[in-house]
Amino acid sequence: MLDTISRRYITLAFDLEQHVAGLVDAYFGPPELKVRPDLRPPAAISADLTALSAEVAASAYPASRKGYLAVQLRALACTARRLAGEPLSFEDEVRACFDVEPVFTPEATFEAANAELETLLPGDGPLTERLAAWRRRYEVDPATAQQMLDIIATEARNRTVAFVALPAPDEVRFTLVRDKPWSGYNWYLGGGRSLVEINTDLPIRADALLDLVCHEAYPGHHTEHALKEQRLYRELGWGEQAIQLINTPECVIAEGIATLATTFIFGDAWALWATEHVYPLAGIVGDPEREQRIAAAQRSLRALNGNAATLLHARGADPEAVVRYLMRYGLRTEREARQSLRFISTPLWRTYSFTYFVGRQLLADWIAQGDRHAQFRRLLTEQVYPSLLVQPV
Repeated sequence: MLDTISRRYITLAFDLEQHVAGLVDAYFGPPELKVRPDLRPPAAISADLTALSAEVAASAYPASRKGYLAVQLRALACTARRLAGEPLSFEDEVRACFDVEPVFTPEATFEAANAELETLLPGDGPLTERLAAWRRRYEVDPATAQQMLDIIATEARNRTVAFVALPAPDEVRFTLVRDKPWSGYNWYLGGGRSLVEINTDLPIRADALLDLVCHEAYPGHHTEHALKEQRLYRELGWGEQAIQLINTPECVIAEGIATLATTFIFGDAWALWATEHVYPLAGIVGDPEREQRIAAAQRSLRALNGNAATLLHARGADPEAVVRYLMRYGLRTEREARQSLRFISTPLWRTYSFTYFVGRQLLADWIAQGDRHAQFRRLLTEQVYPSLLVQPV
């Protein structure tokens, strides 16, 4: 039985979802709460969200639950206010939606990463062409990719259950799709089940599949969703955990977990493991040491989409200029750059790029403050939010 605050949180989220398709990423609570008979004005939804925030503050909830709901409600109210026509800068939207500062990374960071790649990528032609050639050596057909996914998922799950117990049932299904703005997506279905869709608009690369599985499934999105459903919603009855919302602070935590997932369970041996267990299915000869160093250099480029979104939405840059920016600093082909532009141009995802690189750094710094397994388990099982993790210990 959900309490009044939880029920109102859920119904207001569905009220807002009528205006922002895709805002509700997953829901496994009482079905009657998602049925919204009327399309309510955004201003009215915003007022109700503000009132609910006051109720949360006055409640007897634990402090951590109050803090979590406060930042979640602030994010929803921001979206409602923007829909109601209230002027709001792009940077303020990022702050309100994600409980983080919108970082514009100096281009010198990308130039340094590219200088490192200059020493690592084979060949002597233009760097963009050498990176494209390096990636092509790992391309695989969909049928081979599916076999690789099965092997990786089994190993990643085994390594995950070594430090955290997963609820039963536990099921992840992988499928290949087309014509999406993202590269991969976890659709959490509730009851310990996930559908992971992998976009084939761009070539499938064997060297990217390990990170994709860890990110979307073990110990990434699926693991977090399943554990929080079981422990926070099913056992404690915290109804707000029956719904997952895009463009809220919970996304920073989720993407931080997911972007750290591979290195957390494989450490520095991920490329060696892939070379020994994954690449042989396609006759690919790996180069583990070089792969790891290239991946480390490219990690700095993950902030590039956040810069591109800021240029597009806050600084009025022409979309074609943004494509050129992505190609120059990200060493992307035009096709890849336009796929990134599509993502940051989609209304639902225009601010979302910040969750990845900000979330990774925030969570990595926080995990380093204590026992890494205990810290990671807490992220997977408790209500935490960005500003909580930067408070003094």
